[in-house]
Amino acid sequence: MKNKKKGKCIIIFGFSGSGKTSLSKLIFKKIQKKIGKTVLLDGNDLRNILITFDRKYGFEKEERSKSAVPVSKIINLFLNKKINVLYNNVGLNKKAYDLWKKKISSLTNVYIKSDIKKIIKFGKKKEVYRLKKNVVGVHIKPDIPKKPDITIENNFDRSLKTISKELIFKLNKKL
Repeated sequence: MKNKKKGKCIIIFGFSGSGKTSLSKLIFKKIQKKIGKTVLLDGNDLRNILITFDRKYGFEKEERSKSAVPVSKIINLFLNKKINVLYNNVGLNKKAYDLWKKKISSLTNVYIKSDIKKIIKFGKKKEVYRLKKNVVGVHIKPDIPKKPDITIENNFDRSLKTISKELIFKLNKKL
């Protein structure tokens, strides 16, 4: 790993409340130990950074697609400095998914598969699911990728710690 030319990127995506952020935090140190210096980025954090540069992107499907370009540039800034990126976001957007696949080298896509009805039933992300528009899976049809590199199911019947072990196992095979 020490002689690599660029960093590796792992993008974790799924519905709001599927466990992306929690899983990212649980696996972060293990990923860093495995592949080296790594930064953990969250989709909402990047959105807030873009706003400070007068690059405000809305939550409509087309706006979500447009934000994929600057996000890929930010990720590549790290990768070009040999810093790995673990990035979690809703991301269920084909245009974003296709752009990242094309623009980000050494990309591993991880899809957290969850039933949105269960997410809502269990009261996950209440502040998101109470919104009247632009919620992926409720108002915006999600683009579920046909062939993500890794799929992890979160049916809320296992602990996130158990799920994180499964994710690390699958990532170790890919990385």
